[in-house]
Amino acid sequence: ASIGQVHRATLCDDYYTRITPEHHYSGDKTVAVKVMHPSAQSQFSNDFKVFKWLCRIALPGWMPIVRELQKIMATEFDYVNEAASLREVRDNMARSVYRKLVKIPEPVDGLCSRNLLVMEFIDGTKLADAIEEEFTNVVKGDKDVVADILRERRRELFIAPSSNNNIKSQRDLLQELVLSTQTNTSKEKKNLFYQTLTLARLMSLTRRVRKTLELLVDVHGHQILINGCFNSDPHPGNILLLKDGRTLGLIDYGQVRRLDTRDRLALCEVIRRLGSTDDDDVAVACAMKDFGFESRFGKSDVMSRVAALYFDTDEGGRQLGFMNPQFYLEYLLNMDPIVTVPDAAVMVARTSFLFRGMGTLLQQDIRTAQRWAYHAETALNKAS
Repeated sequence: ASIGQVHRATLCDDYYTRITPEHHYSGDKTVAVKVMHPSAQSQFSNDFKVFKWLCRIALPGWMPIVRELQKIMATEFDYVNEAASLREVRDNMARSVYRKLVKIPEPVDGLCSRNLLVMEFIDGTKLADAIEEEFTNVVKGDKDVVADILRERRRELFIAPSSNNNIKSQRDLLQELVLSTQTNTSKEKKNLFYQTLTLARLMSLTRRVRKTLELLVDVHGHQILINGCFNSDPHPGNILLLKDGRTLGLIDYGQVRRLDTRDRLALCEVIRRLGSTDDDDVAVACAMKDFGFESRFGKSDVMSRVAALYFDTDEGGRQLGFMNPQFYLEYLLNMDPIVTVPDAAVMVARTSFLFRGMGTLLQQDIRTAQRWAYHAETALNKAS
């Protein structure tokens, strides 16, 4: 773990028998024990001072995001908070339609303190590793070769605009996986039928991966827009594929963000506008203003594009040839500087960016606002 170590342990029979009724613990005796490094908080404080100084010089437009990130990350240094967050999100998911699709570890409350977190052990494989393993099995190739191809794919998508004809299509990428993992001694792999069959299997696997990514986006959309309590750090290392091959384990709830009702519903209106087919810049800009965004010149078209970049897609920047979202944001801010970014928006935007980043692996255009529009509509209808 970034600020500590995580160990696997087993609760002794006597204690396990005692805590089950006392703390309503329903998990197994096998637990994960997270222990904080003694100097973690002071090191974080010093490192972030340097980071903020660099950001003020090189990336001033990102300072609102950096300040909110510092505030949220500071809450990681009390594992009692994380235990409470685990319990809250776990209970919320248990009441949702996703209760059988995701698993969140249950904390052992009687053993948690500021520097120690004990929780149910979830046995699974990191999602990114599981995907690489499945690709390797399908092409019957070398895992390192597959990893290199997928890594190059991520780099290619990151540095090149989508209009570049040199970017491989999804089918070309899968064809490359088939051909690059062949061996000189394998006649079977040089067989056209084998190559066609393998390509079909890869296409099927790609569709399953997309469904998994869509489930992740939908689950977090529910947490953000319905519950107003979500993990703002759902990077691939915090997502596990469990042994049944279907259920996802969601771990590490140190950076949980909570939205009050006003912010949650204002965000819902932004998401609803972005997810509609009307393409109404004025309506999106008005929703952003109601959420708390302010710009110097009040240009609706710029604010609408900022909204899309924050909460939906960075496709607009790629179409203009920008190498990454940072350059695109700077371009937008030069036209109409954003003077106020509401705190509630920052970690939601970060979550959207993380999921879009996962989608680049297989050239999957994950548009978070379009996936979240249903939850936004549901929350607004319920509120009215």
